[in-house]
Amino acid sequence: MLHPSPARMLSLALGSLALSGAIGCSHVANRVIQRDTLINADLFSPRPEILSAGYGFEGIIGVKGGEAEVRAAGGTWNSVTCTHGESPSRRVLTSSVEPNMGLPVEHADAMPIVFSWPFLPSTLAPTDFAIHLNDGTTVTPAYATLSPNYEYNERQVAVVFGEFGNRLRPGEEGALYPVRVEVVADDKPLMLVGPNGPVSAVGLGKESSNPYVAGPSLVAAKLTRYSTLGEGGPPPLAGPFPNDGVALYGNAARYRLRTYTSGGFSPDGVRGLRPNEFERFFRLHLRQPDGTTLVVDRAGVDYTVAGGKLRVVGLADLGLVASDAVNYDDCYVEDWDNYIDIVLDGDEVAMRTLTAVEIPATGPYGAFYNPGGPGNAPTPGVRYTEPGRAQVQPVTLALDDPMTVNYGQ
Repeated sequence: MLHPSPARMLSLALGSLALSGAIGCSHVANRVIQRDTLINADLFSPRPEILSAGYGFEGIIGVKGGEAEVRAAGGTWNSVTCTHGESPSRRVLTSSVEPNMGLPVEHADAMPIVFSWPFLPSTLAPTDFAIHLNDGTTVTPAYATLSPNYEYNERQVAVVFGEFGNRLRPGEEGALYPVRVEVVADDKPLMLVGPNGPVSAVGLGKESSNPYVAGPSLVAAKLTRYSTLGEGGPPPLAGPFPNDGVALYGNAARYRLRTYTSGGFSPDGVRGLRPNEFERFFRLHLRQPDGTTLVVDRAGVDYTVAGGKLRVVGLADLGLVASDAVNYDDCYVEDWDNYIDIVLDGDEVAMRTLTAVEIPATGPYGAFYNPGGPGNAPTPGVRYTEPGRAQVQPVTLALDDPMTVNYGQ
């Protein structure tokens, strides 16, 4: 009988660490999150692959204390105003995370490893990964978790923590950073789930990007008919749920354009994206019958194309709907994961003209940062993660085949 390695045991113990804060979870929650349950989980590619493995940010996971300690570690601390006068949570003040339940995690770096297919949580361990650095060395993460991507229709992203580099850019003297990530064999190989069941991820690899050069990016976008199957996670785990399109917009949520990201997507590296911010960050491209492109840049407006209409309703898979208790202000809390849903209403014929989602990131449009960005009150002289660049991501139309899998229900 094979016994789990110490590294795997640590990974299981930390499997329920939520990146939205140092949330201590019970043994029951730890067991629940490790159950191999997938419900309507997306396939973002016809084959198993790593879509991105970007170095996330440096040194701010496992920082004890408040603002002074976080700033000393190279993090930032936002200045916020809560509309209803409530005390802001740590999550809206900083992306730095305190040590969880006394485990020895201090000033760690982070890397999200983004797969095209979901994986079985019970097979995830830090020993699944070899991270190759620019100085020729290879390191193993200290631990790995599926949080915050633990909803049953997600589970495609492994987040690993350890010592992976510094904040110097390539070409600067003393710069240390990941250049490539590989999935390697250990006592229980990481298993992805595709249309024909589980397959080993061993042997997959991907070059690593550097957040101190450029921020996060989209890695996929997929259009489906709206379904709430698989929304939410194990009951013991706290989170801003329900945050799906139906919970926010009701019957207007007819189609879901799910964007899949290389890392956390924040307007400043700390604050959460809000459901009413489509117009600030995104545009959609529709192909008209004459071959020209119709740009959708406003929410709540009907765009006519190919004899049908398409309307952006808003963003979802973020946080709770606005109410008297929760408003889209500085204290809005979202789930901090790798998925942003653009909720659409209209006619199928118009939906089939959707070709791309664009992040202009210039002019009146905002850019996205990894957690670890400057926030709205950066410390002078500290290097934070850079904003993401302008990009256009092709959309996969999955109206006839939703390209999803189920497992272990």
